Amino acid sequence: MNKRGIILIFSLLVTLVLSALLASLYSQSISENQLAKRYADSVRALWLAEAGIAKVKSNLGISSASGYIDNPNYTYNVSTPTQIGATDYYTVVSMGTVTSPSGGSLGRTVSVTMKLIPPSASKFPFCVETTGDSLTYKAKNLENTDNPANIAKLSSTQTFADLFGVSKATMEAGAGTYYESRNLSDSLTVSGITWVDVTDANGLLDPDGLLQIEHLNGSGTLVICGNFKITGNGTFNGILYVIGALTMRGNPTLNGTLFAESSADIDVDVDISGSALVKYNSSAIAAALSPLSSKQIVSWQEN
Repeated sequence: MNKRGIILIFSLLVTLVLSALLASLYSQSISENQLAKRYADSVRALWLAEAGIAKVKSNLGISSASGYIDNPNYTYNVSTPTQIGATDYYTVVSMGTVTSPSGGSLGRTVSVTMKLIPPSASKFPFCVETTGDSLTYKAKNLENTDNPANIAKLSSTQTFADLFGVSKATMEAGAGTYYESRNLSDSLTVSGITWVDVTDANGLLDPDGLLQIEHLNGSGTLVICGNFKITGNGTFNGILYVIGALTMRGNPTLNGTLFAESSADIDVDVDISGSALVKYNSSAIAAALSPLSSKQIVSWQEN
């Protein structure tokens, strides 16, 4: 065998070894890239699960949630929270999922225990409270057996956020029922959190521009954004909050409390009569505030 043959064989061997090394390095590089991508997707999935928990915390009430962040392939899903016995504690399970455009997915699941802390009913100590300086009523119209001294308060400095723990915008966005007054009739039955915007009232505005409802029934927190008049009869249990002027006539009954960001005239002596009654009820107030509970995480684990 001459020298050229030896060199050729040696060159082939070297090429073979180098090719094997390059193939090994390429395979290792691909594997590391895949591991790095899987790790990144795993972290994304964990934070997506956390985003689901955060969504439930930010919502009014306690409910399921789902959605995606930035990219439809990055989703979170929270099943309906489970109440623990008859307590104020709930188990909330959230899964974050990262789906690859080429197929396949990676998910991580987080489970937390949340405690609901409702706003304090003690922030509503009066039958009637108003930020205005005018309130006319008869003795028979207001009743507070819990604390007879707390019949009415004028020129209140409490704000909406002070009372409910959320802003008006948050309350409106999270209301279980939303109405524009032009879609109402002269009877209104509500439950939970209800928000009414007084706009074109479909013939329900009285000559003074007040939304006039003859029969108000139901329970919860009712927010009227505009001037409001209740006539006729009906029974409402909870918190009536009016962002405007309020008039009550006839014989409606409110068990709970009312707050008006204006003057509140109940059975005023200007062509108004009747037996309207606002009867302070702390239990009805507390029940109305329950859906507005803040949520405290007391335990956390990854499933």
